[in-house]
Amino acid sequence: MNKSLRSLIAIGVLSLLGAGFAFAAADKADAAKKTESKVANCCAKAKADSKTCAHACCVEAAKAGNNCTKCGGAGALKTEDDSTPKKKKKKKSEN
Repeated sequence: MNKSLRSLIAIGVLSLLGAGFAFAAADKADAAKKTESKVANCCAKAKADSKTCAHACCVEAAKAGNNCTKCGGAGALKTEDDSTPKKKKKKKSEN
């Protein structure tokens, strides 16, 4: 009786532990999808002056398609194409 009770408790604890890890992984994946693009302050100031940021770290991050995390940015760069939905062109039928 005692041995089967211990086995049941061990199975219950392991299943709860496994479920906890599964939910944690799902939450982490959802958080990664929700990460918004944040432009660093130095890059925002340069853009307001119609220039590009001259910091070496910002230039390197921009080449990689990201905002500079060293200067306080986060996520991928937003381009003008990202903000507007693309329209599909209709093919003209030749008669």
